[in-house]
Amino acid sequence: MKREDEALILNTVRCAVMEQIQQLKRDEASANYGHNQANLVLSPVGLLLTAIASKGSRLSAFADYLLHGPTTKQPFGLVMVCVGLNGLPDDVRGISISQLARESHRPGPEIMNKLRRDGSILFIEEEFSLLIDGLTGDIRKGRLSLPISRAKLAEIAGRNKPKPIIKVIKVE
Repeated sequence: MKREDEALILNTVRCAVMEQIQQLKRDEASANYGHNQANLVLSPVGLLLTAIASKGSRLSAFADYLLHGPTTKQPFGLVMVCVGLNGLPDDVRGISISQLARESHRPGPEIMNKLRRDGSILFIEEEFSLLIDGLTGDIRKGRLSLPISRAKLAEIAGRNKPKPIIKVIKVE
């Protein structure tokens, strides 16, 4: 009976996290749409300012912002499952890597590296779902019980190997 209860808890966690992931994906799609709409509106303004600026010797700060700020490439859509230091089922959530990247003005891989250095394990949606399937089977067979520590989860998921640090090189 205890095993079935724990398996049910894991499946409940999976459903809650997948709902978070779906909401984050909708939020990312909406943010991307808004960003693209702003670029469509500002693009003609940018072209006009470029033409005016090419006749003058200096760009104003506002013109520079309009020309370079809003039209720069922004990250959208990277959503992952994050398991924190307290493991499963207590410390798992969906997160938007793209939103964190936009808010901190840093590239997504840098955000992911920081989360990993802080002790989190990151999964894509499908990978997390498969992991929960395996964990549920192990719980039902009595090989595992809740809670599952972050260290045990990393071992099970094969995440104890050192991850390569992703370097972002800006090309100008």
